[in-house]
Amino acid sequence: MKHSRPFRALVFVIVVHALLSGCATSRDQDDGPVFYPPPPQRPRIQFLASISGAKDVEEATSPLMKFLVGDMKSRRNFRKPTAVASHEGAIYVADPGWDSVIVADLRNQVFDTLRDRGAGKLQVPVAIAIDADGNKFVADTGRNQVVQFNERNEFVRAFGNPEVLRPTGVAVDERFVYVVNRKEHRVEVFDRFSKERVRSFGMFGAEDGQFNIPTSITRDEKGHLFVTDATNFRIQEFDSEGTFVKSFGFLGDGPGTFARPRGLAVSRGEHLYTVDGAFENVQIWDAENAQVLLAFGGAGVGPGQMYLPASVYIDYGLREHFADLVDPDFELEYLILVVNNYGPNKLAVYGFIHPKDPSRYPEYALPDRGSEG
Repeated sequence: MKHSRPFRALVFVIVVHALLSGCATSRDQDDGPVFYPPPPQRPRIQFLASISGAKDVEEATSPLMKFLVGDMKSRRNFRKPTAVASHEGAIYVADPGWDSVIVADLRNQVFDTLRDRGAGKLQVPVAIAIDADGNKFVADTGRNQVVQFNERNEFVRAFGNPEVLRPTGVAVDERFVYVVNRKEHRVEVFDRFSKERVRSFGMFGAEDGQFNIPTSITRDEKGHLFVTDATNFRIQEFDSEGTFVKSFGFLGDGPGTFARPRGLAVSRGEHLYTVDGAFENVQIWDAENAQVLLAFGGAGVGPGQMYLPASVYIDYGLREHFADLVDPDFELEYLILVVNNYGPNKLAVYGFIHPKDPSRYPEYALPDRGSEG
């Protein structure tokens, strides 16, 4: 889908506003909703909530219990989360500060670790992917392996030779596990069931298809893979066989550029979300045309702001838990989960929204392609 010159000009103005004045929509909760971009432009993102630990997930402890045993919930918080995924009412957060994956089960109001042990004991979990059946694949830079757990969170198997693998990102499909190998500057592809490495793609360099410290990986519904190429300051897209397709961004300090690219995710509507730890924001791209459309976040500790963001994840299954936080003039399409290494918004929840009455907001920041949900 090609966009007109006026649309591109409008987008550029919106993005510049969001990037250079990210705090403009951040305020105390009492000041009203935090929108990106702010009205009178048509808001497409609303900050909804932040989750810092057990007190935000579990039922309230009675005053008597707090008096007798202390407030245990306040001691069980995220420490330094690096990645996030979700499945069937639960959010899974890789947190090296806990040497484990934290499970924030919103449906059952439980905040706990994955309870990894034995052959499945984690050391430094930094990334996680979950398939449709609830299998979790955790990239661990302490073990230098990817560790798989089943839908009951039981250890299944581990992938990779620790002597040659340093996994920093992981993605899965029905047949393969795709692992970013930072040590060798490439992506390793493992058979899900035999654990054998079947192929790899990429090598050290700056040309198309080459990497200089790759970190994160995700895949879209077509099976294409998107890889953060950190020190080349770009995102690269590949088909399912590892053939280079195109790249997104370059080194810079304006819209469509990167200074410290980190996590990434793709929505069903083919919008690419990319995290930048230096800009402390998330940029949204038209994945088809590699065109940046909008940014949200901004440095700070207020509602909606980010403090060294690390990862982003698109969720369609948790909307019921946050729908009542959406401004009544808007409808929620899906959630955007962002983890920050530091600050009070360690797990920040945003909503991708659209107005119930579009005529009230004639301008827009993202092309309307119909519902992505």
